[in-house]
Amino acid sequence: MTAFRRFRILSGFLFWMACVFSSVPAWADIGQLLAEGDQKLSLGDAAAAEDLYSRALKEDPENYRILRSLAHAQARLEKYEEAESLLNKILGMEVTTQRKVMVELEGETEPLEAEIVDENVVLKEDVKNNMRNYIDPPSEDPVSHYRLFFFKTGKMEMVPHKRAKIRYLGVPHSVHEQVREEYNEVKMKLIGKKGAGASAEMAMLAGGCFTMGNNQGPSIEQPEHEVCLAPFKMDKTEVTQGAFQAAMGTNPSRFKGADLPVEMVTYLEAKGYCEKSGKRLPTEAEWEYAARGGTRTLYYWGNEVDPSRGNFCDQNCDLNIRAAGSDGFKHTAPVRSFPPNPFGLYDMAGNVSEWVSDWFDERYYFMSPRENPQGPQRADELTMRGGTNYKVLRGGAWETDGRSLQSAWRKGLWVDYRIEGLGFRCAARP
Repeated sequence: MTAFRRFRILSGFLFWMACVFSSVPAWADIGQLLAEGDQKLSLGDAAAAEDLYSRALKEDPENYRILRSLAHAQARLEKYEEAESLLNKILGMEVTTQRKVMVELEGETEPLEAEIVDENVVLKEDVKNNMRNYIDPPSEDPVSHYRLFFFKTGKMEMVPHKRAKIRYLGVPHSVHEQVREEYNEVKMKLIGKKGAGASAEMAMLAGGCFTMGNNQGPSIEQPEHEVCLAPFKMDKTEVTQGAFQAAMGTNPSRFKGADLPVEMVTYLEAKGYCEKSGKRLPTEAEWEYAARGGTRTLYYWGNEVDPSRGNFCDQNCDLNIRAAGSDGFKHTAPVRSFPPNPFGLYDMAGNVSEWVSDWFDERYYFMSPRENPQGPQRADELTMRGGTNYKVLRGGAWETDGRSLQSAWRKGLWVDYRIEGLGFRCAARP
């Protein structure tokens, strides 16, 4: 064989090898990067894991598995803002009941639909039907595989990570719930970093006499009656999560944010916070006096509901009581998002309902004293008269209708009740 012919054969062989290796998909190492990242994270090397996950994400930026893993690594590194952004992206994805994926297999022209059963099964590499094995013999080292159930064939197969690209079709419901919990944990870290912020500002209220209740409302708001109060102070805003978490070391809220009102608090937790802050919960009479701001109308701004004045269940709300109009918020809003009432108090109508100190009795207004009423004093007396051991809550919430924003609106709930539309603010002596 001439040197020229040998050169031609060698050149052709090298060209064929280049074509083979250039045809290896850019995503071939995603599974391996994930597996290596998981190993680094389990060994405590979050920085190395972050690098590996970041490289994988560049190849597949919509892969919730990569997004979640990278968020875990960044949270370990206290990069909470970055982790929050990644987890929030997952929460915005479609939720599914199965772990469905589209699989692009090496050598196949069309992707195949499958359910991913296991993402990382370590086996020796399968050498069947792979021409590259002649030039690159399979390693004896264990290789990471996907366990996939292919709908077209009805068969379960093991596929090496480097031979397949997985595209997730939505986020499984169970994973979505786990990510929500992780998101809340990250938000709590951010709230903790921000701290309580400025101390709660209070408004000095002169007190005096006003008409409490609403004769046109339901029976529990009747009768209208005159009440006279001594001067007192009231927090200008609902207690925020930043303030509550800094003081109490916990944050039960569903919708996390330092400047959002704390919610999901029980009456006893609200009372405990106020006492720890050198304050107290307001009485029901004090609360209505403060909410009215010197007005006699149904709402402090007039007699018609106005979405620009308070946060309630409007067209942004997911609940079936939603009404027309838009206050701009789907759930709770940061405090001071709406204009204050005439006394300079924020969110006295809507956002979250607020605990007050009074026991709840539907008939209390018939017997309420004129001077500084404190509400029924003992729950067992109420129970004997057919009443309840509820405490009063006031002010309406993002999850209630527009009428709940009226100044006279009232309701009662068990002292240990938790709901994502219930918070509080504190009062104090002048």
